[in-house]
Amino acid sequence: MRIPGRTERRVVAAILVTALIPLVASIVVARTVIARVSATAFQPEFGVHLDRALGVYAELAAAIKQGMRFEAEAIAAADPLRQSAFAGDEPRLGAELARLVAAHPALVSLRVERCGGELVGARERGRPVDPAHEKTLTVRKPIERAAGSPGEPALEDAACDGDARTLIATFATPSARFDELQEAQAFAQAYRAIEREHRKEYLDESYGDAFAALLGATIVLAVLAGVLVARPVVDRIARLAAATRPVAEGDLSVRVALQGDDEVADLGRAFDRMLEELEGSRARIEFLKRMGEWQKMARHLAHEIKNPLTPIQLAVEECHRRYAGSDPAYQRLLQTTLEVVEEEVGTLRRLVGEFSSFARLPQAELEPSDLAEFLREQGERFAAVEEAGREHASDEALFGRVDLEFDVPDAPMPAALDREMLRRALGNIVRNAAQALRDAQRAAPGGGAAERPGAAVWGKVRVSARSEGQSHLIAVDDDGPGIDPAVRDSVFDPYVTTRYDGTGLGLSIVKKIVVDHGGTIDVLESPLGGARFVIRLPRAGTPAARAALGAEREGEPRASGEPVSPATRGRELFSEGDREATPEGAGLPARGSGSESAPRDRRWSGDA
Repeated sequence: MRIPGRTERRVVAAILVTALIPLVASIVVARTVIARVSATAFQPEFGVHLDRALGVYAELAAAIKQGMRFEAEAIAAADPLRQSAFAGDEPRLGAELARLVAAHPALVSLRVERCGGELVGARERGRPVDPAHEKTLTVRKPIERAAGSPGEPALEDAACDGDARTLIATFATPSARFDELQEAQAFAQAYRAIEREHRKEYLDESYGDAFAALLGATIVLAVLAGVLVARPVVDRIARLAAATRPVAEGDLSVRVALQGDDEVADLGRAFDRMLEELEGSRARIEFLKRMGEWQKMARHLAHEIKNPLTPIQLAVEECHRRYAGSDPAYQRLLQTTLEVVEEEVGTLRRLVGEFSSFARLPQAELEPSDLAEFLREQGERFAAVEEAGREHASDEALFGRVDLEFDVPDAPMPAALDREMLRRALGNIVRNAAQALRDAQRAAPGGGAAERPGAAVWGKVRVSARSEGQSHLIAVDDDGPGIDPAVRDSVFDPYVTTRYDGTGLGLSIVKKIVVDHGGTIDVLESPLGGARFVIRLPRAGTPAARAALGAEREGEPRASGEPVSPATRGRELFSEGDREATPEGAGLPARGSGSESAPRDRRWSGDA
């Protein structure tokens, strides 16, 4: 099990303290309330009054018993009973006993016995004793011989001398009072026991155990709740901390991708966006730095190549003009040499022109515009070139054999554009697509027939646009041979080409223009089966668009031959925080056939 960290322990402690404060306060209040209720229930006055009541019951019982004893003593002292008891006349004694039983309602029976227990006479009341409702008391009293009684002379004391008489009187009284006395005694004993033990039993033990159990359960639950609440937060913070280490070492490809909708998740997403922006800024800085070096090299190459071209061509022409000999073989050699030199000098001049154009690539001048309207205008321009032709006959021949389609939404797409430079970039991409379709047809069996007028079109090129988030997307798709995945990462680098007559500068110029607009360009696989170029430009009013406009207005050099510090270039770069990977064909209309019409061994050159 992982040991909780400092933050996790602090969160757990905070939750534990928050839970214990009200619990401890509740325990203190509850103990106070119970103590007061207990003190109210067991006040000393209650015990005093209970003892008094019990004393009254006891005195009543004692008085009843004492009365019975006094009554028995009075009966034993009565002269008629004394005389009859010693007279030896049983009928007389029986009559006297009957009279005494009738005269004393509490009596149950009277017995006269000799000292040895021999019965002399006895009388009972007419009904037996009811144990459920009556209590009995038997009192023994000696009977003294009466003066002048017949028989033996009276003795000085009541010693048992064989002729002494004893009165045994059994009394009965209702048992209710005695039962109440027993119940009162039991209640008083229980009350005293409860009074003695109630604090220990109710406060110290029962409620103490309950409060201890509640306190323990609260602590356990608070710790568990703290761990459950703190651990996801701490784990995500730990992931963020772990991600900063490779970033500090220069690895900007790290992403934490935190899930959730709380502040930590927002921090993680902001961290990922920052890394994306930094990664994009680094890539753009490196690209612009390379562009600056390449432009310097292009300018130098153009200068070094252009200077000797005219002398070379003039020298060869002069040799051809001045030869006056009659050797036909040598004449043909001079003529062939002149043609080769003129052709190669023309090629070099064109190459020098492209190098010079690349070296003098101007700064984009961005102005608020409608991207949808711009694309519709470009669609009309390409249609005009295809149908009526313009000054560039090569464009008329090229686009006349391509099924070119523009799919632009009617809704406005506000953006900051340099219309002329963006037109050049879009033209380069569309022209590359048409050239790829043409070359694929030439490489196919019977490709020469495809060059004849009236032949079928080479393929399809589609330009589509849509808005996505804070960006506008322009996608150029074709159904040609596509781009080899091995060269996709370097297709925008200068001088990267697979065409025998290409310079590898066209797509570099396109990317430079897109970067100047604060956007990005990617090459993917088209749903039509060929290549897809996706240009992403920022919407007007977004931070990215404002950054691009600010860099353009500051007039800072971009990708020029002059050295520019990374910090300066960093201010020029457009944030790619909103950039998303565009799946192939996602969100863009797919029309027409996606089947291939040419072999796939021909790849894009990256040339204009």
